[in-house]
Amino acid sequence: MTPLTSPHAAQPARDAEIHVHIRATHRARGRTSLVRRAARAALAQGHDLPARIELSVRLTDDAELRMLNRQYRAADVPTDVLSFGGEGYRDGRPRGDGAPPEYLGDIAISMERCAAQAARYGHPLEDELALLVIHGVLHLIGYDHRAPARQRRMWQAQDRAFALIGRPNPLKPDQFHD
Repeated sequence: MTPLTSPHAAQPARDAEIHVHIRATHRARGRTSLVRRAARAALAQGHDLPARIELSVRLTDDAELRMLNRQYRAADVPTDVLSFGGEGYRDGRPRGDGAPPEYLGDIAISMERCAAQAARYGHPLEDELALLVIHGVLHLIGYDHRAPARQRRMWQAQDRAFALIGRPNPLKPDQFHD
């Protein structure tokens, strides 16, 4: 594995194990590689992460995201991405109350929402998928968008992650998917 490098990461994860699970109907050439590259670029936005990091990304459908959203967020609708984990981190840094977890958590992405949003906003599916992976991983390392200042930091981290993978961030400033 290639070590993560970033001028913004004080101690990048050197061994990022990214498990990618893709439903058969959503498999496509290069998709697993894109997911891993996007996840590593997002991890590079973390500071003082453990030397070994592990997470899982699942590419699935609206039905599964709706079920997960209903079960864990009491919202009976499909959504584009859900992140499960993120404990121990805030804005890309360990919280300092003990050793940060090496297993960051799980991300589930609806490829149906991904395709619909790419079409709606007029950009390639691959850019939307990279956005959802980056966004989900940033949540796992403690970024969030609940307050304007925190959203600004997260959007800046997304931009830096996109620069690392050489793709444009499909979101325009102040744009947010519904």
